Amino acid sequence: RTLGAIDDIVGRGRWRRPKDWGAYFILFPNRRSWTVPWNAWHLDHDYASPLAPVDGLKVHSMFGDVAPRAGGMTIVAGSHRLVAQHFASHPPRPGTKAAQLRKQLMQSSDYLRVLGTDGGGGEARTARFVDAVEAVDGVPLQVVELTAAAGDVILIHPLVLHTRPTNAGTEPRFLLNKDLYLTSSAASPRSG
Repeated sequence: RTLGAIDDIVGRGRWRRPKDWGAYFILFPNRRSWTVPWNAWHLDHDYASPLAPVDGLKVHSMFGDVAPRAGGMTIVAGSHRLVAQHFASHPPRPGTKAAQLRKQLMQSSDYLRVLGTDGGGGEARTARFVDAVEAVDGVPLQVVELTAAAGDVILIHPLVLHTRPTNAGTEPRFLLNKDLYLTSSAASPRSG
């Protein structure tokens, strides 16, 4: 079913089954209370990539249940549209470093600027970013935790902003992470 879902998203023949399915990511409980993360929001992809056709996917295969506040990846739902829209209207100069592009993106709106600023945990931060949907340049955004059941596979668009989660639960979170990079040729060295 996972292979069929990848075909449905990126197109049959645009990717090749990898030799391995990535690296194990383990996140142990850290005994802190859960808050909306503020640091290290990023993409694991080229910031100036087009929204479509999709030229990559992040694949998370879950080895255990992930309850709310217990280590699910924290993403900004809808951010892939905002990232593509932003860099289509603000094309980066050739050779611009990813860190500069990330900073430019995170300063491009009040929503992202505040999201990337340490304002403390607080209920107001949760109310703004988790409990509500806010439109930025016509794109609805909301911070979401990717909770799951053991055996679930989560496919994530490569332009989705995300950050390392906090595990305020009682059990370690185990997942297998694979970044699939695609090109028009399934024989590309990046596709494995």
